[in-house]
Amino acid sequence: EGLKQQELLTSCRALRDFFTMSSTAPSKEELAKQVPQLVGRRGPVRFALVGLGRAGHFHLQSMKQLGPSVAKLLYAIDSDKERAEQVAAEYGYGKDDDDKCQALTDVQPALDDPRVDAIIVASTTDTHFAYCKQALQAKKACFTEKPISHYPAEVAEVLELARDSGLPFIVGFQRRCDKNFRELKRVVDSGEIGRPRVIRCTSRDNPIPPMAYLRTSGGIFHDMLSHDFDMIHYLTGEIPESVYSIGHCYNEEIKQMGDADTVVVTMSFKSGLLATVDTSRVASYGYDQRVEVFGEHGMVNTFNEPETTVEVATKTGFKKPVSEWSFPQRYKHTYTIELAEYCAMLAHTPMMVEDEATLMRHAELEKVATCAEFSWKLGRKVFLSEVDELRELEKKGELKAQ
Repeated sequence: EGLKQQELLTSCRALRDFFTMSSTAPSKEELAKQVPQLVGRRGPVRFALVGLGRAGHFHLQSMKQLGPSVAKLLYAIDSDKERAEQVAAEYGYGKDDDDKCQALTDVQPALDDPRVDAIIVASTTDTHFAYCKQALQAKKACFTEKPISHYPAEVAEVLELARDSGLPFIVGFQRRCDKNFRELKRVVDSGEIGRPRVIRCTSRDNPIPPMAYLRTSGGIFHDMLSHDFDMIHYLTGEIPESVYSIGHCYNEEIKQMGDADTVVVTMSFKSGLLATVDTSRVASYGYDQRVEVFGEHGMVNTFNEPETTVEVATKTGFKKPVSEWSFPQRYKHTYTIELAEYCAMLAHTPMMVEDEATLMRHAELEKVATCAEFSWKLGRKVFLSEVDELRELEKKGELKAQ
């Protein structure tokens, strides 16, 4: 059953084009007109969601917006049993007991249930690897928030499992689903500005994340800058040869973690491309996400999205609205797009998977983030070819700054 392959591909492209061209986040009514084509007559895609905190909440909202005819939650899983029961009652749909969402504190029953199409991993970052591995070994498709792991060997293990499984496996870099960045990529790919020569990214968070989160986040290079490294790869398909980072920490609690809260990174690529990222854990004026690509024939950039489009002009000048407050506001539409497109991959016959280069980029970009962190620690330019050796020195306690 279900749509024919070509019809589904056409539906996927139509949905992608709709979201890319839409100037506002799609309404529930607009989604209802587009998304059902992705699942056809096969019935909804059935999920188990592991982790019901901040990241899990975004996926719950996306499921609610897509509706139970497209994305259905069968299991709400969290170490907090009360929270799991609350979510199961609020977000679960079902006409009978066998079809209702169940609350769990252990993922195994969901992995054993043949009705479950995919596992969404939105738990704390230090648990992603174990859940991803369990899901793939149980022959379940898996969507995980980043990172897969803080350890390269575990990243490689999961990627190999995903590649060999033939199942849809996605790591959530939601900026790739943003209409502005998709249009930026379209312009770059079109050749309108020529070959890219310089890319400048500004990535400033707001407000500062909770300290409890930061302690398990993996640090600013792996938690924040990984998004920018992924964006540069998204726009160019290139991996840098060398990285140079400088940073400082203004927040005393973050400093005690051995981390920075303000960083500038420069990267050099084999093609001659140069790229910079400046990042901060806080920006008083709102969430700041801008990208500029300079090419041989011109330049293209993206700007922040304001809270409103209202501008006041008086004799004292022009007053513009502030940027969106934080990433839940700035990227509210991308999580739904991300989940809708994942449903399309699962509904396809056969299921759609990312090409190997796109899948395996996660290992390369983990090395880029590690390279940037080593550069900050060592106070010098670091080549990606050095990273494995530097990891070994760090394990032995022999990593020394200049």
